[in-house]
Amino acid sequence: MQRILPWQRTFLPLLVIVCVACASLLASPPVFAYSSIVHVAPSGADSPACGSPDQPCASIEAGLERIVNPATGRYAGEIRLAAGTYTYPSDRAVAFIWRKGVVTLRGGYTTTNWDTSNPTANVTIIDGQNVRRGIWMTNSTFDAAQCLVTIEGVTVTRGRARSDDPSGGGILNDSCTLTLRHVTITDSVARGQDNTNANPATSPGSGGGLAVRGVPGKPAVATLEHVTIRKNQAIGGNDSPSARRGGIASGGGWFAIHAHVQATDVRVEENVARAGDAPGSPGVTDGIQFADGLGGGIFFVLTPSFELNNVQVVNNRAEGGDAGEQGGLGLGGGIGIELSSGSIRNSTVRGNVAIGGAGAKGGAGHGGGIFSTGSTVTMESVQVLQNTVTGVNGSTIGGNGGGGGIYLITTPGNASVLNASNIVIAGNVAQSANGTMPTGGGLDCVDTQLTLRHATIAGNTLQGPLAGVGPAIRLVGTAPSVGCRGEISNSIIADHAGSPVYGAGSQTGLVTIRRVLFFNNGSPNVTVESGAQVTEQNSFSGDPQFVAPGAPNFDYHIQSGSAAVNQALDSDLSTDLDDQKRPSGSARDVGADEYSTEIPLSFSRIPRCVTLSWRKPPVLPITAYRVEYTQSPGAADAIQGSSPIILSDAATTLTLSSLTRGATYTITVVGLNGTTEVGRSESITLMIWEHEVSLPLVVR
Repeated sequence: MQRILPWQRTFLPLLVIVCVACASLLASPPVFAYSSIVHVAPSGADSPACGSPDQPCASIEAGLERIVNPATGRYAGEIRLAAGTYTYPSDRAVAFIWRKGVVTLRGGYTTTNWDTSNPTANVTIIDGQNVRRGIWMTNSTFDAAQCLVTIEGVTVTRGRARSDDPSGGGILNDSCTLTLRHVTITDSVARGQDNTNANPATSPGSGGGLAVRGVPGKPAVATLEHVTIRKNQAIGGNDSPSARRGGIASGGGWFAIHAHVQATDVRVEENVARAGDAPGSPGVTDGIQFADGLGGGIFFVLTPSFELNNVQVVNNRAEGGDAGEQGGLGLGGGIGIELSSGSIRNSTVRGNVAIGGAGAKGGAGHGGGIFSTGSTVTMESVQVLQNTVTGVNGSTIGGNGGGGGIYLITTPGNASVLNASNIVIAGNVAQSANGTMPTGGGLDCVDTQLTLRHATIAGNTLQGPLAGVGPAIRLVGTAPSVGCRGEISNSIIADHAGSPVYGAGSQTGLVTIRRVLFFNNGSPNVTVESGAQVTEQNSFSGDPQFVAPGAPNFDYHIQSGSAAVNQALDSDLSTDLDDQKRPSGSARDVGADEYSTEIPLSFSRIPRCVTLSWRKPPVLPITAYRVEYTQSPGAADAIQGSSPIILSDAATTLTLSSLTRGATYTITVVGLNGTTEVGRSESITLMIWEHEVSLPLVVR
């Protein structure tokens, strides 16, 4: 599958839009008194003297005008927002940030307390009213270091991207450094224009919730912490039968191009990327570009670095557009990655759908959970569960469904690489339509350098009239020099109907399947066709004893009697899916999980205090915790009580305070079932700081 990259054709028009927007404002001098902190409340008024705690402004725009330093003409301040709903009668955004400088926009205050932000109690909403963006920041220098924006404690809702630049319905970051903390982006839309004959600048819709756009060589920057992106839509423009196709849609929740992005503790759910329809049209441009829906939850393209950690990508949808001849492709129901490099760690991709569009030739669906092309991706401790790809029936031929969980493919001139460890790929479905074969129910590897270590691949299925072998994995090549190649080692492949692994054709590269536990699959373990270079070494069988496989729990942790225990060979991984240490026994276990009674424990220190954090091991029947500690002679007990301290099974954190300066404490967390010990953490020993450090207190 080869596709023209629309980003290369649309980028210049986007730059023109950004430059015109900035140029019209660059000469505007500040006209209001400057303050480094400006207060804004729905009950306020945009008077010339507004901005103080006693006389807040009413609009965010008025607040922005008052944090412009007159000496530099740059933003240099913070806007504090009292609880309530904010909008503004502008065709740009409720908050339009266009100068260079530093801006902090923080919600969660009240008009009686401007010192402490509590966005949970004091809900602060930025409402685009379905006619304008929520927040738009733009930077005429295209140097992200010149435009630093922090947004905290707000909900952005009902944003709508401009029709002449349909990107970033909720928030649009053009060439700035953006930090989002404790932010929700919901019910926003980026919709391409209709009837443009697939104009590459105005027919695509991208980033229904959030768009982050840099320029070649000058990437934008975005950091997301504790962010929810929910129920947003990127929609391609519809067109007529005389047009070539409908508009592309990319990143229903989040879109990034030419950007460095980081996300921690982020949830992306129920977003849609839906390409435009052009009934009666050929459905294709230049012979290979269809009306594709790309990345229902997230789509990254030409992104030099991305890091996703503890990200939940759930129930998103990528849909190809309808056409008269060729239906569009649905690629990456949860996440789409193109010509990018980065990592996904400690994350879940679950319940997403990629589906093709209707046409005489039905559109294909690839990568129900994750679609990656021409990219280098690392995945560690990732669960890819219950995702679906669907090819659509056509009057001539239907569309293929490939990679129910993950689909990997190269792009001409750009290698495709996946390095994955401690990964679970389970319960995914690849469904094809009339005249086509579904491929790779769990993982479909095309022309990719593939390394899977300690993977658990279970219960994936192929559906359709031509369903055959490879419900777990298909390995295939389109040319001898680039065929899927690599290693699958110290893994579990279980619970598949039919031969689980399919090496399809002589152009498949050298793939070694080493020390894999095969259980409850069809026979043989590996089907090799037409000279595919797939070899199997040291395979074995036995019941992995999953805790609760399949619906509704999809829990693929192993129990103490599992055949996977102590069976890994030549493995150097130090932790498992849950960050428990490997090995727990005489050797490492195969698969993503290491059976262990260890309670993973971490800590952080502030003067005279230590905060403990732990996670309940999934296989232990813990009903309570006992926190034990000892201290050096003469040191005081914690104010929380002498050792041991008993906590409920729901506890995951404890702060021990009023500890003695300079003393040494040794702490252990023990899991109990009744009064019986069933697990414990490693003990930590630390010295309490001698000197106090004064830190600002901000409640968020």
